[in-house]
Amino acid sequence: MSATRAAERLLVPTVILAFVLGVMLIAMAIQKMRVSLSIALLFFSLIGLSHGTAAINELRSVKLGNYSGVARVISDPKRSGAATQIILEIANDRFIVYAYGPPAWRLNNVSVGEKIVVSGWRSKLSPERERRLISKHIKGKFEIKSVEERRLTAAPLFRSAQRVRKLIDRGASSFSYDERSLFTGLVIGDDSEQPEQMVVAFRKSGLAHLVAVSGQNVAFVLAGLSPLLRRMPRTMRLLVTCGILNWFVVITQVEPSVVRAAVMAGVATLSISIGRPTRTLRLLGLTVIVTIFLDPLLAWSVGYYMSVGATAGLCLLSGPLTRVIPGPRWLANLIGATVSAQAGVTPAVVFVFGLPAAIGIIANVLAVPIASLVMLAGLPLSLFAGALSQTVFSAIGTAVMWPVFVGVRWVWWVAAIGERLNTTGLFNLGLWIVVLAMILSLLHRSARVEG
Repeated sequence: MSATRAAERLLVPTVILAFVLGVMLIAMAIQKMRVSLSIALLFFSLIGLSHGTAAINELRSVKLGNYSGVARVISDPKRSGAATQIILEIANDRFIVYAYGPPAWRLNNVSVGEKIVVSGWRSKLSPERERRLISKHIKGKFEIKSVEERRLTAAPLFRSAQRVRKLIDRGASSFSYDERSLFTGLVIGDDSEQPEQMVVAFRKSGLAHLVAVSGQNVAFVLAGLSPLLRRMPRTMRLLVTCGILNWFVVITQVEPSVVRAAVMAGVATLSISIGRPTRTLRLLGLTVIVTIFLDPLLAWSVGYYMSVGATAGLCLLSGPLTRVIPGPRWLANLIGATVSAQAGVTPAVVFVFGLPAAIGIIANVLAVPIASLVMLAGLPLSLFAGALSQTVFSAIGTAVMWPVFVGVRWVWWVAAIGERLNTTGLFNLGLWIVVLAMILSLLHRSARVEG
């Protein structure tokens, strides 16, 4: 390996460690931090550096060339232009596949966790694609030649998750194609079937986060099961909650934002179980430490950054903004939460995608409450409707899902209108300056009144 390549591997962990040490020194100077705590932070920072470097080295240690044998399915197949895109695990290494023709037809019927027999050629990714796929632990590209018909069944956990996903899809079978693909995106983050027009509309209107499963979905799942969980003994409640969270992570196919939300919910449940409830911001800090330590490659995930940023924004800004926004409390809460989450994700969005459209704030105020109702009610109602879909009572399931359909259609309309009103360039920058000036003015006025 060349010295340049070795330096490239160590650059990001070194920068992160230097940043952590800088923050530690500033905190020590301001708060006179105890030496023992400083040593502990330094120790864990060095462990994190070592662990992260090892993860990068392991990612680039891959066997290339011809392969014929068993592969495990990591992701559901989805369309990518004229190809079928899927992720396969071959000899403990993950590869992305773009299949055409007969191999694509057979891959369209496989499910996550199943094992299939394939043959093809393993090759390197381009540097740009390698950076984009690093958080998914993908090591290369597999040019597939053939796929045998026989398949080995997945583990029970994956089979149960697939049954739930299919039941949800059947429950929304009365929807049109676009609405059904949007519904599964809102409820379980499955946006694989969404048309390109819908994807573009949600991005330009600032609503793309709605089809990425997040802490809100996890909270709704736990809220729906809370009457049952509260009746359990403390230890049993903790174990069952962790099991449910793990199952939901598998259902949503281990999205980084869901991993963050599930770990945070688990840490919160643990703190309550041991009688040491803690603040949300501290829970977020513990969650970041745990998740990055367990999987350092999450540090390259844009979805993870946005999930953490949105949660941090809600923790830091939601309360102050809600108190200074005039009008009814429900509207102040809605606007405060929307603006706070938007502020939290803005650094990641600007760094990766550029300055978002200012119209996204209004679009979020209009769409988020309805989307939340769809997430809360849509999951149990779709499971109920899906169970009835192949019986003589299927009409009841269709009727039950009609309010959910109206909610999904509303969110889609807001995204479509937001796309049309989308602004770019200097005009969009000017709108953001106006929004920032309004927020600072409200906060300043509130500070003067309290003073």
